[in-house]
This record gives sequence, structure tokens and C-alpha cells, in this order.
Amino acid sequence: MASRVIESLDLAIARADQPLARECLKAERAGVLARHGLLADARFALAGVKTQALRHRSPQLSGWVNLAEGLIEHFESMAPSAHDRFQRAYAFGGTSGDVRLQALGAAWLAIGCLNRSQLQQMQTHLTQAMLLAAPDNHAAWARLALVLADSLRYAGDDDRSQYWYLKARGHAIAEGDGSMISVMLYNMAAMRSGAIGLEDAFGLADADRAGKALIESESTANYDTGRGNHALASAHSVLRAQLLTVQQRFEEALALFDAHLARASHEGMAPREARFLADRAWCRAQLAKLPEALQDVRLSEAALPRNNDADDRAATHARLARVLGLCGLPQEAAAHQALADEALVAHQASQREMLDAVNAVLTNAPAGR
Repeated sequence: MASRVIESLDLAIARADQPLARECLKAERAGVLARHGLLADARFALAGVKTQALRHRSPQLSGWVNLAEGLIEHFESMAPSAHDRFQRAYAFGGTSGDVRLQALGAAWLAIGCLNRSQLQQMQTHLTQAMLLAAPDNHAAWARLALVLADSLRYAGDDDRSQYWYLKARGHAIAEGDGSMISVMLYNMAAMRSGAIGLEDAFGLADADRAGKALIESESTANYDTGRGNHALASAHSVLRAQLLTVQQRFEEALALFDAHLARASHEGMAPREARFLADRAWCRAQLAKLPEALQDVRLSEAALPRNNDADDRAATHARLARVLGLCGLPQEAAAHQALADEALVAHQASQREMLDAVNAVLTNAPAGR
């Protein structure tokens, strides 16, 4: 695994002359391993540090251990417990006076709140992170910049999102963090794919746009493969399947969904499983596999309560409506279409709310940040 940030941490660990500082660096290294998808290595590396944490009883070391454990849980399955770990890391950073740790904790809390569409809390944590992060705290700045970029992209403000994506990339390069660049590239591709898929679910297919997004997605996956980053392997495949669906390459899309959907759901994409199942149902319906398509419809309906994102709900209901129409169930199709239209209105409202939240953060940002 080629990673300059790992090499820098290894050097810092070798040079550290204080046992406590050395253990904090080891915990930080375990967190970086988790971000590269090397979860078994991360757990092994952290085990010894946790033993030392019991001996030192240091709030600072406890904070770095909690941050690493949160990253392991986040990258394994996006478990809600990761949020509690990040909260503890933030609190221990404040108690111990480790402002760098505190800023990182706030940045990761903001990421979790964005994933759960908790805009007020996201706004609070972003503001905290921007106030706490020193200009050379590249790890914190890369992440808070990515939250701002993703939020603006979600809100439909692509022009301003580009500025913050470039900020995130610049800080990641400064730290030598290839995994951060990988996540940034994936997020850009995933959000574009989501928007294209939403349009297609409502019958507004744009195959050319999907083709360009597919090239972008494949480039991102190749970047990950080249760097030995395994954290997003299944997610890349599902993203490719979504875009192939828009291009009406249904057999290829179906093969990818069948091969990777279960693993992607296990690795943190379970909240979006309903949408992917609806896409797979559409592929099967288009291939005249109506019994299997209807089976996926029922699985998607059962998974829908786990998804709180209005855009995913709109796309899911719209896909299900069209599949049910092909299956000869017009009343069910009409019910799903009504829910799709309702969710689309909610999504447009959430875009406006997201834009307001980001603008409030940037209005209160420290001068020069």
C-alpha cells in the first residue's frame, strides 16, 4: 500500500521520544489503515495501543483510540456507533487540549450528520471544525472541505462545489493521503450518478450524460485499484450498475447488481439498498424476467423504511411504479408514483435547506479560511 501519510506516521513513530506521543501516533496510524479499507490490519494495530491506553489513562490517547475505532466502524459498515466514537474523540481532544484531535473529531461528526441528513447538527460541527482546525491540519480541512463540496453538489450548486472539492484535494495532497482523494472522487461520481438515475427513474433518461459519468466512475475505480485501496470496491461496482441501467445495458447492470449488491449493503450502503433493488427490478423487467422483478419490488418495499433521503425515495418509488406497471399491477403502480412525486417535492425542499445550511456555515467561517 503506497501512502505518504503512512510513511510520515511511521517516521514520526520511530522518532517519538515520549511513550504517550508514540502511542497517539500509532492510534492515528490505525485510523489511516481503516480509511484504506485495511480493517483487519487496523484492528491489529490498535489492539496494542488500547492496552497501553489502559496503562496511561490519558484523555489524549483515549481520544485518538476512539477516533480510530470510529473510523473502523464507519468504513466497515457506516455503523451508527461510529458517531459516538467521534463524539468522544472530540470531547477528549478538548479535555486534553489536543486541538488537532478535536478538529478532526468535529470534521468526522459533520460527515456523519451529512450522511444522516441532520443539517442543523452538521452546520454546528462544520463551524466548530473550521474554528478549531489550524491551516496545516490537512486531515481536518480535507474532510470539512469535502462535506461542504458534497453539500453544495447535493443542493445543485455545482460551481461552488468545485471550489471546495479542489480545497479537499489540495489538503489531501499536502498530507499525502491517497485514500482521501479516492473518497472525494467516489463522492463526486456517486452524486452525479444519483442525480442521473433520479432523472431516469422519472423517464428522463440521458444516456450520453450517463456515459460520461460511467467513464468518470471507472477512472475512480482504477485509481483505487492502483493504490491498493479496497474500502469502496463494492460501492464502485454498484455505482457502475446504476449508470449501465440508465444506458439500457440491462444484462451488464444486472450481473453487477447480482455480484456486488449484498456486499455493498453489508459494507455501509444498506440505507440505499431499496434504491438499488428497485434499479435491479427495472433491469429484470426490461429483460422480461417479471417474476424476479416483482420479487425485487417486494424486497425494495421492505427496505424502504431504512432510507431517509428524499432523492433516493423519489427514485425508488418511481422505479417501482414503472416495474409494477409492466407487471400488470396498475393500482400499486399509481400508489408508488404518487409517493415518488411527493418525495421529489421533498427532495427539492431539502436541496434548498442544504444550501441555507452551507451558506450559514460559510458566513460564520473565520476570516481567510
